[in-house]
Amino acid sequence: MHVANKLTIGRIFLALSFILFFSSDSCWSLWICIIIAVMIELSDFLDGRLARRYGQVTDFGKLMDPFADSIARFTIFLCFLAAGWAPVWIVAIFFYRDMLVAIIRVFSLRSGVVVSARKSGKAKAWVQALAIFLVLGLQGLSRLGFLPESVDQHYLALITSAIIGGAALVTLWSAIDYWNANKSMVFAAM
Repeated sequence: MHVANKLTIGRIFLALSFILFFSSDSCWSLWICIIIAVMIELSDFLDGRLARRYGQVTDFGKLMDPFADSIARFTIFLCFLAAGWAPVWIVAIFFYRDMLVAIIRVFSLRSGVVVSARKSGKAKAWVQALAIFLVLGLQGLSRLGFLPESVDQHYLALITSAIIGGAALVTLWSAIDYWNANKSMVFAAM
């Protein structure tokens, strides 16, 4: 198995470790979650680059990379939901977008076409990653008491919702873009 594919699979295990540390009561658990989130994003950045650089692009990687991305980021947003940091309707947008793209990929594969990443998908990934880092960072600073006194828990919840809401808007735009570009594949299978 190529290094790029190992990084892709590793991202799924990193997501599982994120849940374990996020659920922990340790004072360092949130900071470990930030490190795990950075590792998730670095592995996402590196796996495609390494595969292209060394001529190791595989159908496995083309299919598993977006799946691992979805699992990793969605796991983090589920943790945010469980902690009360994200409303359910926003997390649902992340889930439904990824399921829509997965369905498009399945129908496209039936036609012999591998749907590659679109610019909207890459923008979605970067914005979601930024939202994850901002939310974890703000929550971490809050736990350490480094936020100004004026930023109480209610205000922090509003800021967090706005950050995640912005990511949801980009995610929704990406869903529409993927659908518009690939709906013919779905309709051809009907």
